[in-house]
Order: sequence, then C-alpha cells, then structure tokens
Amino acid sequence: MKFWPYFLLLLLIPTAFAKNAAESSRLENPRFKDGKDYFSYSSPVKIDEKTDNKILVQSFFDYDCRNCSDVQDVLELYAQLNSNSVMVKNYPVALPKAQFSARTFYSLQAVGREDVADSLLLETSDKQMYNKLSKMDNLLKWLEKKGVDGRTFKEMYNSPEIAVALNDMVEMTEKYGVFTYPFVVIQGKYALTNSTLYNDDYTFAVMDYLIKELTREKAE
Repeated sequence: MKFWPYFLLLLLIPTAFAKNAAESSRLENPRFKDGKDYFSYSSPVKIDEKTDNKILVQSFFDYDCRNCSDVQDVLELYAQLNSNSVMVKNYPVALPKAQFSARTFYSLQAVGREDVADSLLLETSDKQMYNKLSKMDNLLKWLEKKGVDGRTFKEMYNSPEIAVALNDMVEMTEKYGVFTYPFVVIQGKYALTNSTLYNDDYTFAVMDYLIKELTREKAE
C-alpha cells in the first residue's frame, strides 16, 4: 500500500506532459497562419471608439466591390451569434482622390437612409451597375425610386459636414493601412482580406480562432 501514491503519480505524469505538449503544439503549429489566413499589424492600431468591452470588428467597404455586401452579411450574422463579446462596425474606404463611396454613404446616413446605403452596396456588387450609379444623374434617379429626395441628398453630398466626415475617413483609411476591399480589422490587431473573406465558413473559422486568441490574451 505504501507504493500506491507513487503509482497514482506515475499515472498523472503522462497526462500532464500530454496537456503541455498539446498546448505547445497549438502555439507552434496553429490551425491558421499569420500571413496566409490572416495578417497581423506590426504594432496594434489604437482603437478610439467605444466598444462596451467587446471585441471590435471593423469592416471597410467600397461601392466598387463585388463581394463587400456578402461580407457585411456574414459579419452581421457573426455579431448576432456572438452578441455578448463581438461588435461590428462598417466604414467606407476613402482616399484623397477616391471619395465617392464615403461621400455617398455618409450623405445617405445623414438623411436617415442608411438602409438605402446598404441596398446600394448590394446593387453595385455588379460592376456594370456600379459604373452606371457612380454617375450622379443616374444615382439621383435610383435614389428617388428608393424614396430619397434627390435635392436633399445632393445638398448633403456637397455640405461642409460631409467634407469633415470625409477627412476623418481618409485619415482612418490610412491609419489602418487599408489597401484593398473588403478589408476587415479585428481589435486593431489582425486584418482579413478577400483571400479569407471569399468563403463564409472560412471567415467564421478564422474569426473564431483570432477572437479566442484575443480573449485568451485578455484573460492572462
């Protein structure tokens, strides 16, 4: 009987080693790899927005995008399924000489028709429709059919308020290093591009992996 405690110890040692080995393997051979399935910022981008202690997922889009609408749908579903821990926000890409998307989005938002902004993103997923609706006369006709007053929209489109929003968005686009779209940033630390976002299941799996990593780091 005096050897019984040692026998129990011998049984537990392999289990402990197996657990440590599994953890080491997880860290050395992660399921998804940086530079392939996702990208890491060399230095995390400081988040200035209120997040209610949730992980912030920022989706950058452009109206000249073939799958940005689909990506937003996937992210919204992900946020609904993880509403206690994840928050998703959408932003139009803006560059000094490419501001149609941001100007249009913020103008529609300002007149209380963000729903139409979303509809436009779906409509312009077709390249020919984007080419058509990126011309103001055609856009105004399309907006009128959606119940948006064209004159009010155009006034807002050229207003000082929208100009300020555009400047802020140009700075934000540069701050996050957005070089393509769709472009998704997770907690200012990781970024996903179309090489991942093209597939719903793949997107969910990579996001699960990264958000678990962020949650683990936060708990340590």
